[in-house]
Amino acid sequence: MSSLLRLVGSVVCVLSVALLAPVATANTVLDVAQVISSLKRAEANLNLVDGTIGHFTSPPKGSTAKLANMRLDQAFGDMEAAKGALEGLTGDGVAEATTRYNEATKLYNKLAKILTGEAPEPAPEPDPEPGPDPEPEPNTPEPPKTVKLGYPHADMFKNTLFTLRRVETDTSGLMNLREKLTPIEDQLTIDHRTTARTMETIKETRRQAGFVEDGLAKIPANGEGVAEAEERLVNVRFKIDLVEKYIQPLNARLMDMIHPANYPEFNNDLKRLRELSSAYQSLDYLFRDGRTQAAEVYGQLDVAKDECVRIARVYTRLMEQQTEQGKQIEHAGNGFLRGHEAFGVAAAEQVIALPADIRADLAEADRYATEAVQNQKPMWFTGGIPQRMEWAEDKLALFQVLDPAAGEILGKEVMAMKASLKERADSLKELIIRENSLPTDRYLGADRQAVIDMAVSAWKIQEQDFELLTVRIPGEKWTRETKWTYSNGTWYFVDKSTLQVRLVVADKTNPELAIDRPINVRMDHQSGDSLIGVPMRSFDEELQPNEYFLRSKIR
Repeated sequence: MSSLLRLVGSVVCVLSVALLAPVATANTVLDVAQVISSLKRAEANLNLVDGTIGHFTSPPKGSTAKLANMRLDQAFGDMEAAKGALEGLTGDGVAEATTRYNEATKLYNKLAKILTGEAPEPAPEPDPEPGPDPEPEPNTPEPPKTVKLGYPHADMFKNTLFTLRRVETDTSGLMNLREKLTPIEDQLTIDHRTTARTMETIKETRRQAGFVEDGLAKIPANGEGVAEAEERLVNVRFKIDLVEKYIQPLNARLMDMIHPANYPEFNNDLKRLRELSSAYQSLDYLFRDGRTQAAEVYGQLDVAKDECVRIARVYTRLMEQQTEQGKQIEHAGNGFLRGHEAFGVAAAEQVIALPADIRADLAEADRYATEAVQNQKPMWFTGGIPQRMEWAEDKLALFQVLDPAAGEILGKEVMAMKASLKERADSLKELIIRENSLPTDRYLGADRQAVIDMAVSAWKIQEQDFELLTVRIPGEKWTRETKWTYSNGTWYFVDKSTLQVRLVVADKTNPELAIDRPINVRMDHQSGDSLIGVPMRSFDEELQPNEYFLRSKIR
């Protein structure tokens, strides 16, 4: 039963004062010695409590009550051990031990009743009638209450006190830590390493306290300083209990909180965070050669940050505790935020720079077209001019995402230039077609035929009946792309590769010409490397001069 229940008036365990009936059985000196050792510890605690509250007429309060209850708990345990050992013992020393047990029981019950308020109020006594002065007694010195320890007890006591001082020092440290930690409002922010180390310290301090108890049990209880040492031991054990009652449940909560089993999605979340972060790497590439990708990334800026925050919230406690998992999430999250911020800054700079860059490309394409017509240079319409327009359209696609309103205005300028260039290219159409060359053919992969079959199948959706003259695959290898993309409120992981196939088909309206039909074949690594073909142009789109070839050039 806890001291707290006793303090608030709950049932107190009152020991029976009945004498233990001896039973004829085997007995050893060792058994009686163990009983006496338990009773000595109980008597020491009882006497300390009696000296503190034995004269009280009402229950004590505060620390006095707590310490008294704690000492009675310890005395009760020792007396129960003595009682169990005495049952069935006969022989020398048993009668003395029984008497000591019964006396201790009486004192225990008296003190227990004081703690619960059951001790009767003493009746007031009348003032005594004055009588003759008593005759002085002989000046006889009182016998000493304690005795000086001799060897080897004195040496044993010295070693026991050394250990006791160590226990007191460690206990003081435990109490200081408790006072430091208890005011923390969010207890789950306390470092789990601190609580784990504290539990180990408590365990070791208890072990050392056990050595002190064993040492004191071997020393006469009336030896000089022994009673004080026992009281000091009781004090430190009370404090150790106090610290353990606070630290043990806190440590259990912290250890459960950081256990990896409670975070089954950790690997997936960490992977997603790292891959989201990778989208903001290599800003020079994104805003120079990867503008299509940059436009997609910009469109997902807000939802990507929301996802980062969601993941971070799941693992906030792990980051606070600086576990290995927490460190990984924190590192990946910080990398994401740095990249996210840098991307935003770079995007703002692009809003300022892109209009001038686009107009410069348009101006250069216009200048080349004028010179090409004047000087009859058809190849400029298959080289420098379309290249400049590709640059302009690539930049425009990004700018329209960054600034839709301004992008719409600038888009009209690009469309007007394309129309002007087409008119001028048409004036040199025959010359351009005559100069056009077939694409190069570099791909030699083992899946070449499967790729061609997929491209043919994709174009059949656009044009059911066509004559395939030849096939060119300009790239030497697949281009792989991995990323997270957000759609309809859900994040999807994309892992695909792309290879462009150029189908050269017969022109049904002119038997001397062939037409270039580019098909992007994509391999989905998330679906067993399945293939899909995506035509770059639909069948009904108007063809440009640079998309024709002379059939005579096909070998």
